[in-house]
Amino acid sequence: MFAQDAVSVFGGTHLTAGRYGGDRAVSTLGVSLGTMATRGRWRLWAAFPYLFQDAATVRTVGSGMLPVGGTTHSGMDGTSGGASGGMMGTGGMSGVGTGGGSGMTGHSGPGDPLLRADATIWESPTASSRVGMYSALKVPLARASGGFGTGRWDEAIGGTFARLQGTFSMLADLSYWHLGRGAGDPIRDVSTGTLTVARALGVTGQHLYGSLIATTPYATGADAPMQLVAGWSRRGADRRTFAVTAGAGLTPTAPAVSLTATWQWGLR
Repeated sequence: MFAQDAVSVFGGTHLTAGRYGGDRAVSTLGVSLGTMATRGRWRLWAAFPYLFQDAATVRTVGSGMLPVGGTTHSGMDGTSGGASGGMMGTGGMSGVGTGGGSGMTGHSGPGDPLLRADATIWESPTASSRVGMYSALKVPLARASGGFGTGRWDEAIGGTFARLQGTFSMLADLSYWHLGRGAGDPIRDVSTGTLTVARALGVTGQHLYGSLIATTPYATGADAPMQLVAGWSRRGADRRTFAVTAGAGLTPTAPAVSLTATWQWGLR
């Protein structure tokens, strides 16, 4: 059975910190607000971020974050990047840092909005298994000179598989991002995968879950960012959801630590 028609608003706060393959630590605090509409098999999302960062050494793209200027990687010149983040600013954000930094002590500004459309293309008769597809678009509204945008469009296509078995559930997500870039830019398109396993707790509506997030390198010779995330979520009968997560990087180009808190409030 497909989801009932509904409209909701959501938001989130995330904090990430790490060196991202460079020699300078970068901390990013982001807040995000958005809206979601569901009708039958279709779901439409829109998220609008605002970012605070202590150095202008990384910028956001649709699939994560990218460096500004030259980077260092294991003592060699190169460029690498990060795993995808969710629509609500969840713990998948990662990136890389520049070798010498920019000398800025901190800055803030709006990030690029992210739009997404999901469709359920198959569901089992018992609703225990589901296959979906989606497309996403990063809109270049943030000024590239402001430190958070690239001034380019990013587009993605992806697929999901969800399975419910008793108190356990599993979600697999695989996407391909085409990243906008100028002539001579060494950044290449990336694929991102997420595998999540969740277990329902004794309290109705509460779950514990863990995720492995990985992306292909943004440039030849760079490490592939990988991150482990653990979280807890609660969904009430009033369709209000709250979740918290904590993540740790498994490779130098992933954030060393990430913390998130997200909420969703059903309007009808």
